[in-house]
Amino acid sequence: MKTTFKVILLLSVIFVFSCRDEKKEQEAEEVQATVEQIESVEAEVEKASEDVNEDAKELEEAMKALDSI
Repeated sequence: MKTTFKVILLLSVIFVFSCRDEKKEQEAEEVQATVEQIESVEAEVEKASEDVNEDAKELEEAMKALDSI
């Protein structure tokens, strides 16, 4: 009876720890996916910023051209 209880207890402990490991792996995957999304958004923001800077330069050149007329 004690041996059976010990085996059941041991199996329960193993099961609990295996579930924790699976949960940690799942959380790690979710974090990685979030990081990838953040990096993607950062790249889009950087590209948009570069586009705005280019447009500002073009606008400045156009204004200088108008001023010289």
